[in-house]
Amino acid sequence: MQLRTHDYRHAEIILNSSFRLKKQIERVLGDLQLQLPRGRAAECCPPHRQVQRAFVRRGWKGEVLVSPRTSRRHYFDLLKERVAIEIEFSNRELLYRDYMRFLMAQGDGRIDVGVIVMLDADACYVHPWGGRNGLPRLDDAVDDLTALAAHITVPIWLIALS
Repeated sequence: MQLRTHDYRHAEIILNSSFRLKKQIERVLGDLQLQLPRGRAAECCPPHRQVQRAFVRRGWKGEVLVSPRTSRRHYFDLLKERVAIEIEFSNRELLYRDYMRFLMAQGDGRIDVGVIVMLDADACYVHPWGGRNGLPRLDDAVDDLTALAAHITVPIWLIALS
């Protein structure tokens, strides 16, 4: 897969302090060969699960509690060495949930960087419940973070797959 990224609040610089981990993220995502469902009758494993499994095979923990304050309601898709990854292939509004999760975990001293993985605008993916409309895109997330810069203080590395 091709990766297109955006560095928010120096997330890449922070990740470079654990260069091995940053390279692992790039390698896992770059080596992915997602089978994207192209209609309602999807016969392959959901893309979200494909990405999550690829990371878990490399030692990442899946479905990790964001904070003890969340009453077991909020989980990161993946976590390793103070880096949390959220995979968003379904709905743009869920990006806001991810920003809040990152902020909460940063406030608790649990993460240094958040990573959001999404599909790039040219990805041929039709979500089974919503078509293409409303899917999170890199430009949307960049616009969000620009508008919310006074409030979203956690470094976030945005990665779009195509």
